[in-house]
Parts: sequence; C-alpha cells; structure tokens
Amino acid sequence: MCAKYQDFLNRLKEERISMQWTQQQMGRKMRMTQSHYSKAEMGSRRFTFYEMKCLCETDLDIYYIFTGYRCRTEYKDYFKKCTYEELKCYFGMLCPVVGHLYKKHALDLSGDVYKKIEMMPYSLAPCKDDKTIFYSFRRGMDCSQKEMAEILDIDVKKLRSIENGCAFPDSEILWKVSEKIGVPFSLVLNDINGLGGEVSYLVELIESSTRDKMFDRLKAYHDILR
Repeated sequence: MCAKYQDFLNRLKEERISMQWTQQQMGRKMRMTQSHYSKAEMGSRRFTFYEMKCLCETDLDIYYIFTGYRCRTEYKDYFKKCTYEELKCYFGMLCPVVGHLYKKHALDLSGDVYKKIEMMPYSLAPCKDDKTIFYSFRRGMDCSQKEMAEILDIDVKKLRSIENGCAFPDSEILWKVSEKIGVPFSLVLNDINGLGGEVSYLVELIESSTRDKMFDRLKAYHDILR
C-alpha cells in the first residue's frame, strides 16, 4: 500500500466517526458488508470503483477525504447548485486564471495544485468513444503505457484494460491519479460534489481583494448557462 494512501483512509475514518456512523452503517451506504468495509478502512483491501461511487453519494466531505482540505461553506454551498457540466466549465476557466496569478507571484501554490492546473487540458479532454479518461490524460502527457503503469504501480495489462473501459480503478489507483498525476478524482468518478470542492478551492486561492469580483463573474456566467 502506498504510504500516503493511509492519509486518505485516516480522513475517511475521521469523517465517518464525525457523522457517528458505525462501520456497519457505512458499509450499507457503500453497498458493502461490515467485514469488507472494515478491511478496506484498515487498508487490507481496496474499495472498488463502484464502492467509491457510493461513497461520493454519502453526506461525507469527499473532497476533504481525498485532499485534506475543507472548502469554505459560502462557495461550496453555491457550487452545489451547479450541474456537473457547469462545474467542468468553471474548473476549465479557473485553472488558467490561478496559473497566471501564480506566475505573476500573486499567490502561492503547492506542487499538488500546480499539477492539477497543468493537467487541466488533458483532464477535461473529450474521451474517444472506446476509451476512458485514463487514455486521454496519458496521451496528453505523451506517456507510454509502460511509463504510466510504473507511475500507478500496476501492470500494463491492467492499465490497458482500464483505458479500454474493461476494468475499473480501485481506490488506491484513484488516489494516485489525483495525488501523483494531478487529475482530480472527481473527473474519474464523475462526482459532482468532489468537483464542486475542486472549483471552490480554486476560488479560495485567489487573493481576497479580487476573489469577490471573480466569484461575481462566475455567477454571471452561471446565469448565461442557465
């Protein structure tokens, strides 16, 4: 198990306990037995792609579980009103803005966030009919299947199956894609709540004196989309 993946599991447990949910209750929400959930929370097995989709449908803060950051309520609540496609538009708009401000030394960025900004064009690239987002971002990175398999610590056959939609990434692969490569987990899982967190976080990075103007422009853009 990747050492930092344990951070994801620790935050999952923290969120579950904060909601006063037992492992049995959590298992039901994720369509798992209590035994399977317990093993996954301890790291002795992985959550399946389907189980992760179920996790995204709970009331837990999935963005915090993946990233360790809690977004401010005022932005998070607003973006909850948006559709998944609208959030993808906002993500695509904000990444260049934040990247530009970073290059002008107008804000500081962690390496993880800068990776997401750099990967944005490949994260949002349309998928070919018979391929998944894994194929899109790997080709965008000009990376061979062997190189990508080494980054994700899986064999090439497994990667090829995931790219072709014949297999699905488990929770540790999803975490590595987000942490090591910079493709938001929410775009792999098609998770609207997680993507709302991504957009909220980018807004919060902008210096407070200009943040409100940017937020107002996003809301105006939202009115146009509607």
